[in-house]
Amino acid sequence: MRSWLKWGIPLAVVVLLAAGGGGVLLAQNVYDTERDQRVLAVQGAPAQQGVVSRSGVEYTPDAAAYPDQRIIEGLLDNYFDGINRKNYELWKSTVPPSKWRELPQSKWTEAYDTTRDYEIKVHRIDPGQDRSALVMLSFKSEQSLEDAPPQVKATCVAWNVVYPVVVDEHGNAVLDISKLPNSAIAERCG
Repeated sequence: MRSWLKWGIPLAVVVLLAAGGGGVLLAQNVYDTERDQRVLAVQGAPAQQGVVSRSGVEYTPDAAAYPDQRIIEGLLDNYFDGINRKNYELWKSTVPPSKWRELPQSKWTEAYDTTRDYEIKVHRIDPGQDRSALVMLSFKSEQSLEDAPPQVKATCVAWNVVYPVVVDEHGNAVLDISKLPNSAIAERCG
């Protein structure tokens, strides 16, 4: 105590600092214990699993944990099933009306008649504004050379894309693929 007094610090301040320090140490001990319990609970829990949809779309554990993952799963299953099964009406149910006008059935059939998408993997889903989301995924597409995308003329193309999911005027979730190709990277399969 004499050293505190030597520096001109009153005894009452030393007592308050000691009491406060004890409170800080007590609080730190409580919070450290709570943190340790949370860490143990997480470590003791089984590792979160990825998900594979009925159509074979794979979701990483991070993407599978997204609160509306099931909605996005149904949307992507229908989108890729529509393309792979050559079912225009199914594909049409997954995109906004502006895309239907851009790709009426005859034009769509011509563009996708030889396309098959596979190895579809959703890496991440991020929430957006107004119930929207951004879905980051990769997949491969095989098609005849004449149906290949203009930026990569190849029979097998590896895609890395970000599909915005928005709510249409009827309240349905749809893929706003009108943003492509600005949100897509395409290259020959390796």
